[in-house]
Order: sequence, then C-alpha cells, then structure tokens
Amino acid sequence: MTTRQPIAEGLISCRNILLGGRTNEHVLPCLQKVLVDLDSIAVSSTRKIVERCAAEAIDQIKDGDFVSAGRILNLVHNLPLDEASEQRWDIDYFLSMELPTFLEHFEEIKSARLIALYVCKQLAYQYVPD
Repeated sequence: MTTRQPIAEGLISCRNILLGGRTNEHVLPCLQKVLVDLDSIAVSSTRKIVERCAAEAIDQIKDGDFVSAGRILNLVHNLPLDEASEQRWDIDYFLSMELPTFLEHFEEIKSARLIALYVCKQLAYQYVPD
C-alpha cells in the first residue's frame, strides 16, 4: 500500500491541466496549498526546489504562461518527498531523462535557466559528498 502524498498529487494535477495550455479555478489554490504544506516534505533539497518552482509556476500562471508553468511542475513532480521515496528515487534517471526533457523546451520556459541551475544546485548540495 502506498502512502497518499497530497503535495505530489497537487503538483501532478496542476501539471496535467497546465500542459494542456489552460488553467481552472483549482490550479492556483492547489499550488498555494503546496507552498503552505512545504514542511511536510522531509527531503531538504526537494522542499527548497518545490518551494522555488511552485512559486515560479504561480507567477507564470498569473501572467498566462500556462505551458511554461506546467513544464516547471513536470520537472519536479517526481522528486522524493520523504526518506522512503528518497531511497527508491533514481537520481541518474532524473539527470538523464527528466532534466533533458525539461531542457528540450528551454526556449518555451520563461525561467528555464534559473530553474535548471537552481535544481542542479540543490541536488548537488544533497547528493554530492563533501
């Protein structure tokens, strides 16, 4: 049995709607709830990444950049939220598949450079030994 993770569900639901080039009355409140519930994310790098990316997605939604916001959420929706998911998470898959998919759409994403560098920085802090 898997544990329900409202933050992951919220990110995925919002991503799915936004990647369709639209939004609805639930997307902004859902992402704002993600920001309110950040303390429930046990993995510090994920908490910081989700905070930055959800806030950026909210700004982009307000500017009407729905697909760009959806691509940002797509990048972070599979990050580990707790110790158990961190043990199963495959950083190599993230770096070889999910990050390149994000970068393939670099020109379409309003803040692609900022997001990519920030995500890599936080992952390096978490996963590169001193």
